[in-house]
Amino acid sequence: MQSRAMTLSLTESQVAELLEWDALIEEMEKAMIAFSAGEVTQPARVLHEVKPHGGYFGPMPAVSKDAMGIKLVNFYPGNAGTGIPTHLALIVLCKPETGEPMAIIEGELITEMRTAAVSAVATRPLAGPDAKVLAILGTGTQAGSHVQALRHVRDFTEVRVWGRTPDKAKTFAKEHGCNAMDAEDAVRGADVVVTATSSQTPVLQGA
Repeated sequence: MQSRAMTLSLTESQVAELLEWDALIEEMEKAMIAFSAGEVTQPARVLHEVKPHGGYFGPMPAVSKDAMGIKLVNFYPGNAGTGIPTHLALIVLCKPETGEPMAIIEGELITEMRTAAVSAVATRPLAGPDAKVLAILGTGTQAGSHVQALRHVRDFTEVRVWGRTPDKAKTFAKEHGCNAMDAEDAVRGADVVVTATSSQTPVLQGA
């Protein structure tokens, strides 16, 4: 009987050492093209409420001729401020030819970077090659990831940030080399605008 290869296990710290923005952006562009061409089976995400704990469980499978896997996402808003992330993820990759499990990967960082990488893919054709001013609305994890990712596809000379909490916006600006300002000033004249906020009310008003 043929022995099965050992399943690889990667922690967040190992993912951080291996995952690079330029390579990720290129791979996400290929994945989006394959999905649009009907080469990937990826059902719409369904969130299952976890009663009575106030959480949500979202299995996210995808299959192509070259890859097969699932990301298991847990969203627990009540974790905010406890030291436990509100979003938790685990990725399982399998060999499409045989179904054998290949890897189990902690998925928080992958989720964080993948989301911003998709925005970077969209920015390349949608923003002019001379785009110089980036406005970020939000100061959370996705805001930071978007600053990093978009700097890989455009040479921004100015990055502006707005946040609902001014002190957080100032801290974010210091950490990421941005200018903190109010929302209207941030977007006025900006070449690229990213809304990376979970606000339940509009932060951008019509012209």
